[in-house]
Amino acid sequence: MSDAYITDITTENLSEILGHSSTLPVLMHFWEPLNEASLQANTLLEKLAEEFAGQFILAKIHAGQHPELASRSGVSEVPYYKLVFKGEIIAEQAGVQSESDYRTLLEPHLVKDPSEQLREQAQSAFANGQFDEAVQLIAEAAKTNPNNFRVHLDLVQMYLLTGHLDKATNLFDKLPEEAHQSAEGKRLRGILSFSKIADFSADIESIQQTLQQDPNDPDSLYGLAAYLALHNHPQKAMQTLLKLFQIDRTYQEGAPQKALISLFDMLSDSHPQLVSAGRRQMQSLLY
Repeated sequence: MSDAYITDITTENLSEILGHSSTLPVLMHFWEPLNEASLQANTLLEKLAEEFAGQFILAKIHAGQHPELASRSGVSEVPYYKLVFKGEIIAEQAGVQSESDYRTLLEPHLVKDPSEQLREQAQSAFANGQFDEAVQLIAEAAKTNPNNFRVHLDLVQMYLLTGHLDKATNLFDKLPEEAHQSAEGKRLRGILSFSKIADFSADIESIQQTLQQDPNDPDSLYGLAAYLALHNHPQKAMQTLLKLFQIDRTYQEGAPQKALISLFDMLSDSHPQLVSAGRRQMQSLLY
């Protein structure tokens, strides 16, 4: 279940939703589904609602279905937002804004989740080499908000960075599907997958020597792809896996295709164009 507060306003629930503005900012977003700018604004605001989960309420008003609400609010064009906090309208504007503008609007009024503050402290401690303190802060954050899966993903990352692959894998496998499907979850799942491949592969120097003698050696190509994926060379990793797929798609019971799908998933949020191109290349090799 998402921690993001996103709801649709109707005449029946208007008072109830606005009542929450006593403790949380309520961003009223007037929109129309056939209005392109409205859809752009929806996408940006829903993204921020997911990112700032529970720190503000995104209250969407379909102006076409509820013209009386738009009229009563003095809204004659969409998209249009009104930011309400503590019962007062503190900002309003017509037109789609940039993501940075929406952030600037919201951030001064966000009610920060205490577990997020502990997360930041844990990340700082870890960056300063204080692993035990970081883990303790992560544990406190998890107690403060057991539903904040980002806390557990942080610990997975810490385990990975300190060479505890088994602990990272065991913890990740226990997390809910929502955590797995988040952008960070997809990234970490890919890192776990390629870390396991790297663990069973030769070292990079041996891989390179083998490929100099036989550029089509499947074991070396597989290990090289894992190394490249783990060292922030996504395009080279993808091309290496596509080459292996072309050479022997049945290698290790279809491992090249499985690794490509894992890489696509890992990069879907950070490199969407690269993923689209890679999927097309794999499809062309399949058929």
